[in-house]
Amino acid sequence: MIENILDRYRRKVRVRIPATTSNLGPGFDALGMALKLYNEIEVSWLKEHGEAHTEIEGEGFAHLPRGEKNPIVQAFRLLLPKTRFPWALRFRMRNRIPLGRGLGSSAAARLGGLLSAAALRDFKDAAVADMVAQAVALEGHPDNVIPAFHGGLCVSIWDGEHGGAGRHPVWLRLKIPKDLGVVVCLPDYEVSTEKARKLLPAKVPLKDAVHNVQRIALLIGALERGELGLLRTAMDDLLHQPYRRPLMRGMEAVIAAAVKAGAFGAALSGAGPSVLALTLRGPKQAKIGREMQKAFFRSGVESRYLALDVEPSGARIEIET
Repeated sequence: MIENILDRYRRKVRVRIPATTSNLGPGFDALGMALKLYNEIEVSWLKEHGEAHTEIEGEGFAHLPRGEKNPIVQAFRLLLPKTRFPWALRFRMRNRIPLGRGLGSSAAARLGGLLSAAALRDFKDAAVADMVAQAVALEGHPDNVIPAFHGGLCVSIWDGEHGGAGRHPVWLRLKIPKDLGVVVCLPDYEVSTEKARKLLPAKVPLKDAVHNVQRIALLIGALERGELGLLRTAMDDLLHQPYRRPLMRGMEAVIAAAVKAGAFGAALSGAGPSVLALTLRGPKQAKIGREMQKAFFRSGVESRYLALDVEPSGARIEIET
């Protein structure tokens, strides 16, 4: 009997989810971009009842929860709860996305768990789209989940009444230069998105809202037309970075150092504390990264940098029958 039931499920699935950077300065909760830095999840099942087994390599190895308490497993169970799929599962996780650094690790975990369950059960494409919407609902905003799934630079919103039922993400992929390069400088401290959001005011001055509306329009246009010299102005923000400054040691100095070293523009990556700089792919990425490190060091913070490309295709699913 158990073999007949398990015949409905794939034997093993692998999911690869890219890191994401969001906001890019003025695009708070709207802009997100996938990066060529990945978490990989392999899920297989055993012909016995039991709990999920988790094996973790890389980022978060020391303190991520194991078993059914792991966030990837919890997302997986939203689609395939134990009451429906009581057999033991083996999760192998290879994590390269740093935790609590503004690179979409939470979105990658939630999306990865949901997509793993969808692939294991052989859900159809329409259902997979529902999984993405569910991941957005878990995150509370779409700016990391959408590019993690679709790739590239995306603008996304929640459509429908605020907080109401029937809301769904609406998104567009935006055109960017093919040779756009990214530098992310990661300080040696973490900041939770929840903690960073608590610093944001419920209301902002109209002039600050206008400032960001103007700059997000300029940012999208500059990237589409390849007018990268405009990014320094276009990536300026007044809606979230100034309020998060108390948690972000060295942020302003690192942004300034990146631009001085030749970056077209720089901003906080997501909720921080990492700083993102945009440039062209090539040797200049390393130069910019080193100068960003020095600026963090002068602020009393150790750091490391990653020179990355934009991930154009997003999440990838491999299936073993």
